[in-house]
Amino acid sequence: MTYDSTYDQTRLDQLANQHLSDSSVTGRILFFGDPEENRLDFATWQLDSDESYEALKGSDFKLQMMELLDSLLTYRAQHQQPNAGQGVIYIKGDSLTLEWLPRETVEAMRNEEVEEN
Repeated sequence: MTYDSTYDQTRLDQLANQHLSDSSVTGRILFFGDPEENRLDFATWQLDSDESYEALKGSDFKLQMMELLDSLLTYRAQHQQPNAGQGVIYIKGDSLTLEWLPRETVEAMRNEEVEEN
């Protein structure tokens, strides 16, 4: 099976359409996989407000995002793609985008302030 470079964004778009229509939430989710198992280890949610976090958590968005991240980590590792173990999901209203990054970059982002757009 060959690697589908649109797989990640297609799945994120499906999740956004299901949960983020008419959303004004902004922020990011930093995530890390377990390097030995290629499964989600932990994620840090950095959103514009506590209310946004509670709203997403209450809508099952958080649970489904965590399941999707686990799936994306596994898929990327199976296809031996670079930076398969960590990255960031950007949330901007009803849009989700993903960037796979080196571990050091994502770790450094945990200590930064989220930029207001």
